[in-house]
Amino acid sequence: MATAGNNISVTAAFSLLVSLFLCLLVYAKAHKCTHQVPKPNEVVHGVHIEPAHIVKKRSLDQPLRIHLVYDSSIEQLSTEKKDLVKNVLFPQAKEFLQNTLYVRGTGVPILLDRQCQTGHAVILENDPHLCCETACNATTRCGEVQVPEEHLRQCRIWTQQTGCNLVGNPSGPGVASADFILYVSAKQTDRCGVDDTVAYAAYCQLEAALDRPVAGYANLCPNVISTKPHEFASLLSTVKHEMIHALGFSSGLFAFYRDENGDPLTDRNANGKPAFNDQLGVYQWSDRVIQEVTYPEWHIRGGRIIPHTVNVIITPKVVEEIRNHFNCSDLQGAEIENQGGAGTEWNHWEKRLLESEAMTGSHTQNRAFSRLTLALMEDTGWYRANYDMAEPLLWGKNLGCDFAKKSCKYWIDSQTQKGELVAPYCNTVQQNPLQLRCSIDRVSVALCNLQNYNRVIPEDYQYFDSIPGQDSAALQNFGGGVALADYCPFNQEFNWQSDGVFSRASNCDTAENAPSDRDNYALEYYGQDSKCVEQGRAWMKEDCRQRAPAVDWGSGCYKYRCTNQGLIVDVAGKEYRCYRKGQELPIATVKGSWLYTGSLICPSCEEMCWDNLQITCPAETDPPNVSTASTRPQVPCGTVQSVSESSGRTATLGMLFLNLIPLLVGILLCNTP
Repeated sequence: MATAGNNISVTAAFSLLVSLFLCLLVYAKAHKCTHQVPKPNEVVHGVHIEPAHIVKKRSLDQPLRIHLVYDSSIEQLSTEKKDLVKNVLFPQAKEFLQNTLYVRGTGVPILLDRQCQTGHAVILENDPHLCCETACNATTRCGEVQVPEEHLRQCRIWTQQTGCNLVGNPSGPGVASADFILYVSAKQTDRCGVDDTVAYAAYCQLEAALDRPVAGYANLCPNVISTKPHEFASLLSTVKHEMIHALGFSSGLFAFYRDENGDPLTDRNANGKPAFNDQLGVYQWSDRVIQEVTYPEWHIRGGRIIPHTVNVIITPKVVEEIRNHFNCSDLQGAEIENQGGAGTEWNHWEKRLLESEAMTGSHTQNRAFSRLTLALMEDTGWYRANYDMAEPLLWGKNLGCDFAKKSCKYWIDSQTQKGELVAPYCNTVQQNPLQLRCSIDRVSVALCNLQNYNRVIPEDYQYFDSIPGQDSAALQNFGGGVALADYCPFNQEFNWQSDGVFSRASNCDTAENAPSDRDNYALEYYGQDSKCVEQGRAWMKEDCRQRAPAVDWGSGCYKYRCTNQGLIVDVAGKEYRCYRKGQELPIATVKGSWLYTGSLICPSCEEMCWDNLQITCPAETDPPNVSTASTRPQVPCGTVQSVSESSGRTATLGMLFLNLIPLLVGILLCNTP
């Protein structure tokens, strides 16, 4: 019989191990995008390339051609970073966008205009080119980059006496066979120190015929350019995201959007531009682009229902796509972000509704450039989208009008009352042991990011009337870890850290994220053919001398195959067939000198195979009755040994302390103020 001392020792060991474990675990940071709309004097409008009547007659049928120009600052990067930027990141982002967007092709080389010293230019009645009022700047900049002389038109200065005069260096040859020039730099600017900024981008010159951006810039913050494999997908997504800002998804460009005939959606004043909104620092768009909408049933803590006012993009393709996505036919438009301050609000999709869409305001996990973003680019009037390039967006898919128009409290409460899953939201605070979950698209192991802010969060975003184990007086402090998502909690991928140093990430498709063999209690597999699967119970590894339970459990990454016969999950080289969602797969297998036991809970075939268009998932059926008692492997060591309760707990305690050794560095984290 086990003694009380043994019980206390085992419990203490578990408690210490879990405490250390929690110190080693952090959520992945939500990198916020602060797209800074350029100031009026930083943008040249009305750049003449071709006459408007010629441009408007062209069809939107030519693949977008992006010309990349690398600033000398790129050459100052390490060889590894420079190779990543010049040979991988931007070429791949360029290829994606060129395959995604079509334009009215530019028939001549692009020649950019020089910036005026006063910021003011005039256009004469019979001359389409801009003339600076007093003088041209000595240099013309696009973001952080000085535009090369060969890309610039000759300076033109207007005087009352002589009209428009050519002065200074002659025009360069321009950039041929291009529709958009992107100047790429890597400078550690002041903006790089704000909100963990990785990169930023914008436009700098708009052509005269349709106001389409023809030049822009992207600056990467060199101190945070990572060459680690697990961060590549995030970095590539960030570069694509920023380039899309420069091409059209920007509040500074909303007022310049056009209809399918090329006519402005916003009225212009005498100088050919929309009115300027000094408060927002942008040209003011019309209600043909954005409208204010009030949803009357926004549920919050205490049984209260209040109105909730949002801004929605109401352009035709966007409305069509947002209604189709949520399966809600009376949505007036797609919400844009209402939080995050200048640069984040107005310039992104609403995080609560479209969490993993790539053009939301923060990067929290695997991002998708969905049909919605492509629709917005099409509604600029400058592009036609190739929707075959759209990436699937699972967040909120077909969840209806209640999900789209009401708070996450309403969704969580109503789903709970019906006995159904509250996904894509969650409602559990982390505790011992950790409750690992899967992200909505199953590409990552995840944790519910519901947390105590230790301060009162905004009343409109207080959603919980009760949380198990939490004091009711503190409920006003609880919300999801991403404020941009209106504090709605959701399962979020995370990073493991040891002593403040990155250890591994939780996305399944990266082999480097796999735990060491010693720590791989649940026989996980990380790689391109892996996704997240829930576990039915805590896993155990044992030999005839000791038993070691997994402390953290709930989900893991596993190799899988999608077939027309159904979903196949591979555990340590053995395949298991999933016949239906919720089916439990008992696992007992020997690997090396250990017996591993545990179970997995089958997801549906559709949940795992949503990105495989080559197969059709079969109808679900009950699995055949197969007895597993006779097939359980023997505990390794030659003969099966019976381990008494007392000796088993002693062995388990010893194994726990062995496992604590590499984690002791976490004590420093726990004791850090």
